[in-house]
Amino acid sequence: MPIIGLNIGKRSFRAVELDFKKDKIILNNFGNYSNPKVSMDPNSQDDLDMVSQSLEQFFSEVGFSSSDIITSVNETNVFMRIIKLPAMNDKELKSSIKFEAEQYIPLPLDQVNVSYQKLEQDFSDKGKMSVQIVAARKDIVEKYVEILRKAKLTPKAIEPETIALGRVLGDTKENPSGTMILEMGYSNSLIVVCYGGFVRFTRAIPIGGDVITKTIMQSLSLDYEQAEEYKKVYGLDDFQGEGKVAAVIKPVIDNLILEVQRAAVFFTNHNPSASIKRVVLSGGTALMPNLLSYVANKLDLEVMLANPLNNIEISPKLEKQKQTIIDEAPLYSSVIGLALRKI
Repeated sequence: MPIIGLNIGKRSFRAVELDFKKDKIILNNFGNYSNPKVSMDPNSQDDLDMVSQSLEQFFSEVGFSSSDIITSVNETNVFMRIIKLPAMNDKELKSSIKFEAEQYIPLPLDQVNVSYQKLEQDFSDKGKMSVQIVAARKDIVEKYVEILRKAKLTPKAIEPETIALGRVLGDTKENPSGTMILEMGYSNSLIVVCYGGFVRFTRAIPIGGDVITKTIMQSLSLDYEQAEEYKKVYGLDDFQGEGKVAAVIKPVIDNLILEVQRAAVFFTNHNPSASIKRVVLSGGTALMPNLLSYVANKLDLEVMLANPLNNIEISPKLEKQKQTIIDEAPLYSSVIGLALRKI
């Protein structure tokens, strides 16, 4: 059965449809929909209705064959923490997790949906184990479910975007290699550290593509559309546009790189045997010209562009769009990760 990974962004939707055939994963369809009128404000019923209508229109235009959806909830509405507990079996953990969660989650448990996962490897304390606790606000999850159902879609699962990113771009249990993912979105960027097949650390940074565009707009006296085009065409290329756009963007990217360095130091200090080996740039903003080389020159680490299509076949039906999805693959990392969850 095909499954769709869907991201409901602040001003856009992105989705992919994956099909699972024996030992193959096939990309059946994909789409990206931008609408400056779409606003994902959970407190506004008018906005929710507009999102549902726009989502229904998007699915109709793209022509997805499935209505089964796995989507992500905004990271600001999710609490995730890794805690250390005395080693215990699954039954003991299940009976004690509620008590443990109450100590770490800053909201009453009747206001959140809680899930947990035992991590297979602890880095220091013998006789203890690490457990990942994830809590999402119930009222927000219910809003997402309402949006999907009004758009005639069937929600199958909702999870944090960081978990989806770790699934598609992180390392594996079999070949642990500390990986930091920098997902550069519209309004913010997510730092996700994976080790041993699990997400170990996350942080949201309020620097995204919108901040970069507005910086160009204000510094070079352009309108928003012009600034957005300059960002996409010139980016960090010193030899384009007399280097003016690159000069404006660099301080913003430097601030983001500083946050990456701080996150790396924090993680390594707390997990000395699990140092970070590589940084993966993902999201639409990661496609800016010369960003990859600029970040690589600033960090003493291997830096690469995300390839979420690794081990995924592209359907022959998408032959005319094949190069587009390959070129824009980092834009679809999180939704591919969502769809890979299956049901």
